[in-house]
Amino acid sequence: MAAAGAEARGAWCVPCLVSLDTLQELCRKEKLTCKSIGITKRNLNNYEVEYLCDYKVVKDMEYYLVKWKGWPDSTNTWEPLQNLKCPLLLQQFSNDKHNYLSQVITSEEAERRGQLYDNKGITYLFDLDYESDEFTVDAARYGNVSHFVNHSCDPNLQVFNVFIDNLDTRLPRIALFSTRTINAGEELTFDYQMKGSGDISSDSVDHSPAKKRVRTVCKCGAVTCRGYLN
Repeated sequence: MAAAGAEARGAWCVPCLVSLDTLQELCRKEKLTCKSIGITKRNLNNYEVEYLCDYKVVKDMEYYLVKWKGWPDSTNTWEPLQNLKCPLLLQQFSNDKHNYLSQVITSEEAERRGQLYDNKGITYLFDLDYESDEFTVDAARYGNVSHFVNHSCDPNLQVFNVFIDNLDTRLPRIALFSTRTINAGEELTFDYQMKGSGDISSDSVDHSPAKKRVRTVCKCGAVTCRGYLN
């Protein structure tokens, strides 16, 4: 009976709530192999492009910041364009770099995260309210270069909802278009209260309890500054 019990215990397993990608990253970081999640000695040190994070030009050479599949973010590297053999990912990055790229979450989750962000004095939440207020995008965890575009009450960019390879009006892409000629070296900005139609109205301001408790002072310096971001 004891042997049978031991055999039964050996067959037990505990559900793991960590994603497969995270487990693979941990294995590679610690130089461990595990056939169950596809990490073997043969592919332990393999590098496959998962997605492209950023772009820069240095001495007329184009470089992309690469997130390697199954590897932690700490191993991301800048790679010259000629070393990359991923035409589809390059094309996708080219299409996405003009959009406000981020994580799509429900409005309920946005409310929860919003309270946490308010306490830290930061926020990257953007409501997708083209037709309904069902989803929000959050660029705090995932995003592209548009993540760093700051607010101004007198901006040189305007926000519009656009639809690319998608006709679901609940999930527009957020695109930024210039409103005037922008000089070389001038900071790019948009109004954080601007709706996806390019309009500003009281509807675009978040009146949730969390927003009423915490107001973020605006320091854009514009003559028309409203004093607060929200």
